[in-house]
Amino acid sequence: MWCLPSMPETCQPKESRARSIVKAVSYRLLSIMVDTVVAYLFTRKIALSLGIVLVVNAYSTFLYYAHERAWNKITFGLIPVPPKDS
Repeated sequence: MWCLPSMPETCQPKESRARSIVKAVSYRLLSIMVDTVVAYLFTRKIALSLGIVLVVNAYSTFLYYAHERAWNKITFGLIPVPPKDS
């Protein structure tokens, strides 16, 4: 098993696909809200701001998910945890 240094020995560092999807969607919802406000401050047009933000966040969600799944296969920065004795 691989764990981050800050994780307890009983950690489960691999994520399920469902968890990765939920994380991606929740992050994107937050991002859409913040990005819409920022875009509106620049454009002063709500429809244009929403259009830009929705297009960018639609493809960014898939990129984030793919990035998360790829990093689940990389052991860089993880410390091996010795198996527990039974």
